[in-house]
Amino acid sequence: MLRKLAASRLPFNNVSLKYRLMLYFLFLVILPTSIISVTIYNESYRTITENINTAVQKNLNMVEIMLLNKFEEMDGLADSIYLNSEMVDILSADRPNDQVAVVNELMSLEKIISSYDLSGDRDMRYVPKLYMLDRPEYQLYNFSRNVSALSQIEREEWYTGLPQKSRYTIVGPHAIQDSAEDFTGTIMLAKRLFGLNNVTIPYVGLLTVETDISNFTAILNQLKPSANSRILIVDNKDNIIISPDASLLRSNLSSEPYFQKLDSQQSRSGSFEESIEKKAMLVSYQKIDAFNWTVISVSPISDLNGKLVAIRRVMYLVMALCMVLAFLIALVLSNNITSPIRKFIKSMSFAQEGNFDLVIHYKRKDEFTYLFSQYNKMIKQIKELINKLYISEVKKKEADLKALQAQINPHFLYNTLDSINWIALRHRVPEISQMVTSLSDFFRYSLSKGRTIIPIEDEIKQVESYLTIQKIRFKERLEYAIEVEPEVYGHYSVKLILQPLVENSLVHGIEKRRGNGSIAIRARKEEDWIVIDISDNGIGANIDELNEMLLSDSSSNSFGLKNVNQRIKQVFGPVSGLQYSLHEGPGVTATVKFPCITTLEGLEYDTQDDHSR
Repeated sequence: MLRKLAASRLPFNNVSLKYRLMLYFLFLVILPTSIISVTIYNESYRTITENINTAVQKNLNMVEIMLLNKFEEMDGLADSIYLNSEMVDILSADRPNDQVAVVNELMSLEKIISSYDLSGDRDMRYVPKLYMLDRPEYQLYNFSRNVSALSQIEREEWYTGLPQKSRYTIVGPHAIQDSAEDFTGTIMLAKRLFGLNNVTIPYVGLLTVETDISNFTAILNQLKPSANSRILIVDNKDNIIISPDASLLRSNLSSEPYFQKLDSQQSRSGSFEESIEKKAMLVSYQKIDAFNWTVISVSPISDLNGKLVAIRRVMYLVMALCMVLAFLIALVLSNNITSPIRKFIKSMSFAQEGNFDLVIHYKRKDEFTYLFSQYNKMIKQIKELINKLYISEVKKKEADLKALQAQINPHFLYNTLDSINWIALRHRVPEISQMVTSLSDFFRYSLSKGRTIIPIEDEIKQVESYLTIQKIRFKERLEYAIEVEPEVYGHYSVKLILQPLVENSLVHGIEKRRGNGSIAIRARKEEDWIVIDISDNGIGANIDELNEMLLSDSSSNSFGLKNVNQRIKQVFGPVSGLQYSLHEGPGVTATVKFPCITTLEGLEYDTQDDHSR
């Protein structure tokens, strides 16, 4: 009585099984699904956001590295010119005092500069130019393209802004003057020159190296985070100096709201979100301290967060489907689950007693329909297996009887051939004796006491016996050679795989050609594989058709070759088998390949010889 009262106080005990199953199922499906989906989404959002910021920052860092590499390359070219021994002598010498000396100096400098007017990498052309101090006479001559007087540029704004002491200075965007190069704008490296061998001559000129600005914009295009992103470089005055959009060059960004926020950032690199033209944008920056520049990337967040949006949509769809499916499945299960289970248990009790003729008839169309259908099939299969087991025992006894007969018949054959051999020897006919002996050996190795897997030595001897018989038949028209590496012996092979290949070479290759024929058999070990080549000098064949025939399932005249290939694959696996190829001279080569096996353990293959073959 107490137990009944305690049980009645448990929750849901007074609710029908139908609603209890439905509520339990909905609770077990919806709650974990919701928790897992929300957790996965939040973790994905955090991970993807961090990966996006990291990837964008890596791109900007890569921009800085590539720019510095380009500038170092330009500086290297400038140093090569500056440290040229002839250049050092000219820069350290006194100013020429007559017209001839001026012309000679100008020609020498032009020759030096022109020799360095070379390409950098594949897409980057560097143009060096020299401006000499106190050389107004240079303006009288027009044969020099790369050397001119410093007076031509000393009033330029970029020149007046050059620091007095600096390894080099980058100026840009800048236009090349008096240049044959079709550059719309350039980035220029400027380097002050001094008389290295004459301390009395301090500043003697300026060396510049220019390259097309498009080479730098290509770097920005290559490393921008998305197709709709913008990436540009500004100087310390907030002017754009490098941008893929040529119309933005020399524009000032100080009035842009996001740029004012960027100026307030203290770190060397970072990212923040900003609304630009009513679109959410991710603004990332990387400061280049060496030139007081800043690389800026402006990317639509919708482009960068494409994967996150897709995850959110999939999550909502999965949750909705789970809720609908959970409700429907719970409703169906609660109405139908109890009755089919009782019916199923009753049927199993009959099967347990040995009654396999009982079939469950279930009229409903639900999950149990498939279950009962499979159960009926299983019962039917069990009954059939019992019958097959009985029949197989009968057939096994018949097979044992046939095997005994198969052991008797070969002895009769060997005794007969042995008698013929003694008669041939008695009458002194060695050819008949040799042929009968080879035929006896051929059948002995072919039968192999009913075994299908035999040592390679036996397979080689069997094909050698066959060739001995054919040699007597063809006489001088046939030559053969058998070469077996010592490492091959001691391994196992499928029986009767070489003789059909040799016979195919004789019938379809050598018999149809004029003159003498030859067959070469070579067996070798390659790592863990046994490889046997059978080569002939017959009329040849279409290799592609032969290999395609070996793989096809259609019947053909080459049943023996397909049978060899199939038996090898059946024993040693699909990687093994037969393949044809061409070799030097006429004829073809048949290559048999199978793994090195020294024991029969693990080879699941019928060891009873197929005498019907």
